[in-house]
Amino acid sequence: MRFTDSSFEKMMKQKPRPQAPSIPKAPRGSRCSGCPYWRGIGCVSCYRELLKAPAGGR
Repeated sequence: MRFTDSSFEKMMKQKPRPQAPSIPKAPRGSRCSGCPYWRGIGCVSCYRELLKAPAGGR
C-alpha cells in the first residue's frame, strides 16, 4: 500500500543494511605497505614474510 506518489517511498520502507567500516591502507613506503593483513596498526611479526617462507623448513 502506498501513501504518497513519491518514487522514494519504496526505498524508505526497506530495512537499512549495516555497512562494514572501510579500513585505510597502510602508508606508502612503510613496512606494512601492501600487506593484506593491515588493520590500522603494525603487527608483531610480518605475515608477508611468513607467507613467502618455504613450508616445512625444519
